[in-house]
Amino acid sequence: MALWHLLLIAMLGLQVLASPLDNTPNDPTVPRCFESQEVKQVECADALSKIIYDKDILNKLEKRVSAASGSCLIKIYIQNQAVVTKQQITDTVSKILSTCKSGHVHIKDNEGVDVVVSQRLGTQSPYYPDFPLEKPFCFPDSKVSKQDCLEAYNQFPVDNQGQLINPDTKSLAYQFHLRVNSCRINIYTTDGTNVLVKKQDALAIVNNMINTCDSQEGAVIIKGAEGPNGRVAIMTGK
Repeated sequence: MALWHLLLIAMLGLQVLASPLDNTPNDPTVPRCFESQEVKQVECADALSKIIYDKDILNKLEKRVSAASGSCLIKIYIQNQAVVTKQQITDTVSKILSTCKSGHVHIKDNEGVDVVVSQRLGTQSPYYPDFPLEKPFCFPDSKVSKQDCLEAYNQFPVDNQGQLINPDTKSLAYQFHLRVNSCRINIYTTDGTNVLVKKQDALAIVNNMINTCDSQEGAVIIKGAEGPNGRVAIMTGK
């Protein structure tokens, strides 16, 4: 995997941890502010409107939900299939933004749920929830064998419905991978629910990404997560 690719993952995944905090309360239900990040409330309101609910409750299978608009990125981390309501999320985001320019907090009376409001680093990244579907993204300064990547996707097993499955367990999963020589293909959902993608349906999209990126590592985002807020990422790398 290219150094640039690894650095981008690290920056996105550790953005919260790396942000200086204005306050460090012991109570996890008191917002902790990010000093160097400022979001626009109107953009956060738009991001909130993109979250999908079932009768005003998040799907219980989802472990991670994210939404973005402009420079505002909202992430929700859910443990133990906690019941999370639309009102709880809306109130919690308002609580953060009434105290901080951006920040994070555990939902009061639902401490298995962490809500993060942060400023995102640009918009053109496949790791963001509004990156265009089916659009190839190629990572610079990386090198893989295109033929190995094409063959790796072809070797993924399927179930009796033609859906991609974990090569090791031969069952549905939220993430799995397969390697052929120099190329490893990683497939995962952004929300932690199962991948529900028919291999044949995604073949042309994946081949287009691999051919477009040629010898570079690449990524493409498609529909097919079990959860309504999730998407499926298919990525090539070493």
